[in-house]
Amino acid sequence: MRKDAEAVHAHLKNVLAPLGLDPDALYVTEVADVIELKVAASRSLVEEVIYWLKQGQEPTYDQGLVGLFHQPGTFDAAHRVGNWRLPDLEKQIGKLLG
Repeated sequence: MRKDAEAVHAHLKNVLAPLGLDPDALYVTEVADVIELKVAASRSLVEEVIYWLKQGQEPTYDQGLVGLFHQPGTFDAAHRVGNWRLPDLEKQIGKLLG
């Protein structure tokens, strides 16, 4: 599969539409540690997928340090995506790589 933003966006849109999710409104956020929860990085879902495709590998996220959110730059549980999880994202990146 092509690794450009348009192709990744189309794939994610097809995967997420049945869940009522919009890939443009999802963010992958990482914190430096589980105590302070200070945000270390936050990328849009499309940016995150493209990053891993360029690396040529499927990520293995630490669920204590990384999460899926409806808002960028936050690790607040109130903004956490409830119906799509990090293992789902890992699986989709794997499919795109395969």
